[in-house]
Amino acid sequence: MRRIIMVATLLFSALSAMCNMPANNNWGIISLCCAHLRAEARHGSEMVTQAIMGTPVKIIERGEEWYRITTPEGYEGWVHPQSIAPKSDADMQQWRKTTRYIYTQMQGHAYEKAHRNALLKPMSDMVLGCIIESTGKKVRGFIEIITPDGRIGYVRSNEVTELSKWVQQQPDMQRLEDEARMMMGTTYLWGGLSPKGADCSGYTKLLYFSQGIILLRDASQQASTGHIIDHSDYRNLQRGDLLFFANDKGRINHVAIYLDEGLYIHSSGYVKVNSMLPDSPLYNGLEVVAARRITSAIGSDGIIPVANHTWYLEK
Repeated sequence: MRRIIMVATLLFSALSAMCNMPANNNWGIISLCCAHLRAEARHGSEMVTQAIMGTPVKIIERGEEWYRITTPEGYEGWVHPQSIAPKSDADMQQWRKTTRYIYTQMQGHAYEKAHRNALLKPMSDMVLGCIIESTGKKVRGFIEIITPDGRIGYVRSNEVTELSKWVQQQPDMQRLEDEARMMMGTTYLWGGLSPKGADCSGYTKLLYFSQGIILLRDASQQASTGHIIDHSDYRNLQRGDLLFFANDKGRINHVAIYLDEGLYIHSSGYVKVNSMLPDSPLYNGLEVVAARRITSAIGSDGIIPVANHTWYLEK
């Protein structure tokens, strides 16, 4: 009975929040560390992707209990109201002008209070790429932040970078490789888009976002972007190039990040390194069918710098 009452209470709260939401709240900011976007407006539906805290989205439809949203790269899915903070145009304009920080570690937490000892109490989990607003207060090596849904917490100052400075960075393929290797062994997760678990294209998208670049979501979409590279000779490839693989019907269904000497890293079962060279002990039988260079095509369709995306920053 207690469980039924709890479920009914949560449902009532969600419905009340939607009914009381102003009609002009056509924007939203993801308020959970890793929000699940589903194919249909129900918890049992397939997770098609994720959006991490601080991602600005557009609300394009309101169901009885769920929102259908569009992400900055144009991907659509249904998200539960507990995962998103609805915003008006004026709210978003203000948010884009505020001092914000981006989380630059693989995983961590925001805490209830600013303490250096072991008594820290988490108030939210954090992953690489989470964006949080600053209150302007700094305490003993911590920065006071406010999540999109209004929770106050503290993050370690050495785990975040001010967003206005972060977007000015140039993509660094050595740093991308270092971060890619930090996820070695991480379990593959269909629809996943974070260091807690990612599918193949979620993995490449996550790592390029860490370099300030927004890629399209799916492997087949990413294969249509960037400059075509002749992959018949691995010596034509550079660190950070995307390698693509196809199913028996010739459809692109997998993507990896090239490292060097024929090696690539990808999320397949778990994050691991394999080789495209048949005589290598790391060769897994997969044949590369296409390669694309992202770094030489920044600003082209499907390869958008965060600094140029008006959903994140005022222009």
